[in-house]
Amino acid sequence: MSSIKFCCSCGYEREVSSKKYAGKKVSCPKCSAVIRLPRSAWKTEPTKDVVSPSIPTAVVFEDVPDGAGDMSALALPPLDAEEVWDLSEIEEEVSPEWRGYAPRSKERSTVHWLAAIFFLLALFGMGPALLRLINWSHYWFNDLEDPPGIYCWTCVLLIAGIVQLAYAIYLYQLPDWSTVWVIALVSLFITTAYTVMLVIELQADLMNPVLVMLELHQEKVSMGKQAAWCFCVLLVNGTFTYFVGRYGIRWKQEYKQMFASETPSS
Repeated sequence: MSSIKFCCSCGYEREVSSKKYAGKKVSCPKCSAVIRLPRSAWKTEPTKDVVSPSIPTAVVFEDVPDGAGDMSALALPPLDAEEVWDLSEIEEEVSPEWRGYAPRSKERSTVHWLAAIFFLLALFGMGPALLRLINWSHYWFNDLEDPPGIYCWTCVLLIAGIVQLAYAIYLYQLPDWSTVWVIALVSLFITTAYTVMLVIELQADLMNPVLVMLELHQEKVSMGKQAAWCFCVLLVNGTFTYFVGRYGIRWKQEYKQMFASETPSS
């Protein structure tokens, strides 16, 4: 997108679109001087000794009426007079090099669905801990004997689930390929943790240091059921990690192609 640089003697400078305002008269919003913009934007090749501007500079319009510093002199021009554009009312033109990026509605919708799935996965991972808390509260409120214990693994699952819920909200509020990658990394970390636990449950004995630290050795649930639960969480989180990471990479590639097509070649 070609542009013209508006330069006034008062020091005010601004770039405007050459397609819309080439050859037009505009008034400086700082000193109200009337300036005619060039009719076309041209490029000059800089040399070693002389640096030439690539954007043409506006030239002061010589036939400015007396009292050009006063806007009242320009308020009621003759009917056949050329229109004078007020530079303060011209919207800022942004070149592609500095243009920001906003996700399209399709991409925002996809990210919102991913955030919702990640939210549900967090609740799914917290399932055993939530069930244990519900059972414990039932025993506690009814003064029943031998309530189920609240062990270390319960707190670990609750903390991990709360962190996962926070990341799901983070993804929903900031739809971007970078946040999608962050969620993919978080999900990959969770998948790795459950993979390690699955191997320990299948290969180690009940008094393994990790199982003792998490107090899983005190559980009445068998190690086979614990391993089955780890496998289920590993499977769903691993599948989610794959598709989320793949979507983030494709989104980044599409943006690069779009940016390359919109950026003019030098």
